[in-house]
Amino acid sequence: MGILLIIRTIAVWLAGLAAVLTPLWFAAAGLGSRFGLWDWRFGLGTMTREIGPNLLFASLGLGGLTLVLLIATAIFIKERRPGIGSWVAAVVAIVIGAGGLWYAASVGARAAEIPPIHDISTDTSNPPQFTASLITRRGEDANSVDYASKTDPRSGRALPEVQAEAYPDIQPVAVNATPAAAYGAALGVARELGWTVSTESGRELMFEATATTFWYGFRDDIVVRVTPLTDGGSVVDARSVSRVGVSDLGANAARLRAFSARLRGRFPEQN
Repeated sequence: MGILLIIRTIAVWLAGLAAVLTPLWFAAAGLGSRFGLWDWRFGLGTMTREIGPNLLFASLGLGGLTLVLLIATAIFIKERRPGIGSWVAAVVAIVIGAGGLWYAASVGARAAEIPPIHDISTDTSNPPQFTASLITRRGEDANSVDYASKTDPRSGRALPEVQAEAYPDIQPVAVNATPAAAYGAALGVARELGWTVSTESGRELMFEATATTFWYGFRDDIVVRVTPLTDGGSVVDARSVSRVGVSDLGANAARLRAFSARLRGRFPEQN
């Protein structure tokens, strides 16, 4: 029985260690990439996708083994019943392992449901164009901003066709406002959403901005264009493009969706 108690003690410590170190590992992977301690490929690819699942399985396994040992010793060695901390360590390790694996599976399922694209525009026939200065800031290794040449790598179909099927709600925003008012409102919404505005041109009725994710520090670039209408109203178009990666997991569409919703809220009488 003494050996069983020793094994139980070791298992409890390992489960507790896994419960603490596993989430710290994933936090380090995301924040280390975010603040430039290592490249995103290492943070996301190596730390998260390669090593991460092993840690989750280890946490789940250690938690499960510890729980079995705790139950067994509680039944057969009643004079040495485990304390509440041992039960907490086992349960937390199980929850972290199972929860992390479930989340990874849900992300994989989401990726399989949507097309692997990363360039989304409210106007697919004449998408807003980025300035040369922003293209330079994106870097030589960044994804292309040549919208017309892009296709869905999974199906080979043209990007506009794929986007229309996957995100039919991503549309231009028509407002009953002057172009200047629409431009000012769009610029305000961009700043409310936390985008870093890099180019502003009230004369050309366009601006550019960059959105940076908290985890891994992924940067997506946005360009917004306002077009006057003959009836005095305006149409606001926006385009969001990821700098790296093939699939954005719907992030760019979600960004434009949030932008459009807030902008429409500024003009409740839009067309």
